[in-house]
Amino acid sequence: MSARPEASRALSPAAGRPAGGRAGLLPAWRVMLSLGGAYLALALLSIALSRQPGQIAGVWYANAVAVVALLRSPRRQWPALLAVVMGANAAANAAWGDPLGLVLAFLPANVLEIVLAAALLQRAGLADSGLRTPRQLLRLLLLGAALPQAMAALLAAVTFVALGLGPFAQVVQTWFQGGAVGALAALPLLLLLANQPPAVLRPAVADARLWTLLPLAVAVTLLCMAHVPFPFVYIGVPLLVAAMLLDLVAVALLVLVTSVTAMLALATGVLVPPPVTAEWQHGFVYMAHAAALAPSLLLSAAAADLRDSHRRLVERKQALLQANEALQYFVRVASHDLREPLNTIAQFTGLVARDQAAVLPPDASQYLALVQREALRMRHLLDDVLQYSQVQRTDLPPPRAVALDAVAAQVRGALSARLHGSGARLDIAPLPVVLGHASLLSLLLQNLLDNAVKFVAPGQVPEVTVSARLGEASGQPVAWLTVADHGIGIAAEDQARLFRPFQRLHLRRDYEGTGLGLALCRQIAQMHGGEVTVESTPGEGARFTVRLPLAPAA
Repeated sequence: MSARPEASRALSPAAGRPAGGRAGLLPAWRVMLSLGGAYLALALLSIALSRQPGQIAGVWYANAVAVVALLRSPRRQWPALLAVVMGANAAANAAWGDPLGLVLAFLPANVLEIVLAAALLQRAGLADSGLRTPRQLLRLLLLGAALPQAMAALLAAVTFVALGLGPFAQVVQTWFQGGAVGALAALPLLLLLANQPPAVLRPAVADARLWTLLPLAVAVTLLCMAHVPFPFVYIGVPLLVAAMLLDLVAVALLVLVTSVTAMLALATGVLVPPPVTAEWQHGFVYMAHAAALAPSLLLSAAAADLRDSHRRLVERKQALLQANEALQYFVRVASHDLREPLNTIAQFTGLVARDQAAVLPPDASQYLALVQREALRMRHLLDDVLQYSQVQRTDLPPPRAVALDAVAAQVRGALSARLHGSGARLDIAPLPVVLGHASLLSLLLQNLLDNAVKFVAPGQVPEVTVSARLGEASGQPVAWLTVADHGIGIAAEDQARLFRPFQRLHLRRDYEGTGLGLALCRQIAQMHGGEVTVESTPGEGARFTVRLPLAPAA
């Protein structure tokens, strides 16, 4: 055996019937013919690049195509496919001048490696994988380019020692590194080609950046192999660049081209190996090769995962925007179309009650009053639903400085009739200038004040205080706006559902409302980057506090 490890492994598009019993695209005889031709071509390439007659190859690309062919075929076809692979393997080694005994000695370990890799990858669910995450790719390399090669290397070593063809340790090392390097370089690309639809492959292969980086990667590989110490470290640099720019399929193609180029440099003597002190040290040349190829694949898979996640987020955002626009349009139309008949009902029930009061029985008058009251309540509910849907908008203009004193004065004027009718005492302390949207903040404060005036015991005069304090939250200057009352209060067990839409804590005959006011307040606070909280004890009133960002000093 030569001290230098050498090859037998091949790459090729594996066409077959997909796993899981799905119908294949090609007849079985064409699948086997394609597999045999691809395996033979890659085996001859591997042998030419990294072995002499009677030796073990240092890189072996061919088994990768057989693994993918098995993965994409039902298990009942595996024996026939393996027979084709063994024939192609024997033909390649025999063509290189190996005696029949040595040719047959190669076969069991190759078959074990192929079958074990296909079984492990299928069991791990990678048969149809797009390898779009680092975890998937790492599992592929472990289960397809490490464990099967280790087991096959042990079997090959036992076989070769039994035949007196070589020392155990050297056979294990040479076989393992040859299989691992070949699978690492070829298996990801072949599996991607087998699993990806043409619509995905075409843009990746047609990318101009790929055809710019490909000759650069070849040139860097040849130069480093000829002149640079530890060349395998440097030939990975173009691959890392490609991993950040290109699709995973394109990166896998560059990895294979780089691997073949490096092996070609070794085979033609372009590389002058550094002096070594022991034969086993030659193995580290190929291990360095593998170490240089793997990071670009893993990085590319991570980048692919991020790109896919970003694309999905953009698509979901677009879908949400469209759904939100459709919902707002529906709410506006529904509110308008429903308000008209409600107005008609309220108007005509009022006319009947007024004009026919003298002839209507008492029960009829009560029924008309109930219909009119419920029509007005429905109109208020539609108004609140429309407001709630409008608050969900994401296309608001940039926030501006808003003087809460001016907002409070406006809200006080809007509620003047209600304040006067209830005799409420409203005390508003000086308020700061915050960053936000004046119309939304006005709606927030109006709902909080309306609730504070509404939820009092019968006969009690509402007492409401509005105040603010300044401070910091998460390193940012903020204001805490508080609306406190001395009303009926809220039980602790009810506070958790207080801000949910359409949640009512009291009977409608006791306290009117639609259950949307506090839900609006929470939504407005969150749109300003803040929150709204409540502190309350039944019978002692409630304190609602809203955190808002302070406007920067002028």
